[in-house]
Amino acid sequence: MFAVPDWLTAPVAAWGSQAIALAGVLGALTLLAGEVAVARGPRWVWPTAAVACVAFAVLALAQGRFVDAGIRLVLAALCAYGWRARASGHVRAPRSVTGREAAYGVVLFAITTVVAAYALTDQSNDDGASWGSAVVVAALFVQAAALARGLVAGWWVAIGGAVVGLALAAVAASWGSVAVALSTFVVAGYGWMRWRRESRASVRLPAAVNEDRVGENLHV
Repeated sequence: MFAVPDWLTAPVAAWGSQAIALAGVLGALTLLAGEVAVARGPRWVWPTAAVACVAFAVLALAQGRFVDAGIRLVLAALCAYGWRARASGHVRAPRSVTGREAAYGVVLFAITTVVAAYALTDQSNDDGASWGSAVVVAALFVQAAALARGLVAGWWVAIGGAVVGLALAAVAASWGSVAVALSTFVVAGYGWMRWRRESRASVRLPAAVNEDRVGENLHV
């Protein structure tokens, strides 16, 4: 296992009771930049996000945080799935969630919350904090899976996860995390508004084309 450079993991600032390391700042900026890019829709963001998740997973492994590394590897797999879905043409525009997809999302959220809670408890030995963090992790997984499939509802999951994360950070007086959660909330709201507009436009387009064809047939 390689050694992590001290300048990457050593605290560079303190905000309230929270010591902030450069790796944490880079992770937060990467997350926010990735969500903004996903909202705007370029295909390249998905493989780029997958590579970034793998890089942070390697960093977590080097620090002995195996659960955190596993979380990032799962996110990398979801990002790779999103890239493949767009490259194959399965995802062309944002769309609304179906009833079956919503049910799958609820089941995935429940299972992931339980699994993540027990894994995080083993890592931190803090059962109360682990269950709260598990909800945030589960929301992140469901969000990534939904956005990978082009589902607008993924942004609602992101908003809910940001609210939970904000509450946990405020209780712990972790003001750096509060700032990240607030920023995530704003970005998720932006993503929802943009994808909702694109989803409505993609639904109206076929109808407009059909009306033109009907008009042409009437003139003939």
